[in-house]
Amino acid sequence: MILRISLNHGSNSASVGGAFMVAQFQSAMASIYNGWFLFGCLLFSFVIFPSLAMKLSDLRKFGFLQVFCWIAILTSIYVLLEGAAMAVTWADPFAGKEGQMAGAIHNPKGWIIVAAILVWPYLLMILGSLIGYLAIRDLRRVRRAA
Repeated sequence: MILRISLNHGSNSASVGGAFMVAQFQSAMASIYNGWFLFGCLLFSFVIFPSLAMKLSDLRKFGFLQVFCWIAILTSIYVLLEGAAMAVTWADPFAGKEGQMAGAIHNPKGWIIVAAILVWPYLLMILGSLIGYLAIRDLRRVRRAA
């Protein structure tokens, strides 16, 4: 969709076109969002891919390693896009409950969980970028070695 800007007598078609694009992005991401799939992508990226990459590199199976690097790149794109989609509609789940939370969380580690919940979409975007960077770096290294 192309954003059309019109200067006809103060019309506001730029903001309407931008809102339409955001709505299209949200509907597209909502149609592919699945919490279990996101969990699987994160599990693959942080548990399966690193151990598998080390094992395949030691065995000198560069063809399989390239395939798994491409899978990691695709999962990073999915995680990044899900974070962007959530950032558009994210509402603070603890808004107006600061007093209740202060008394409810006694463990300092609990505040780490609360902080992660507050910035979850942005955390997903950072993790998606990090996963993609590492997978592309490994893919380049494998292509040079093969």
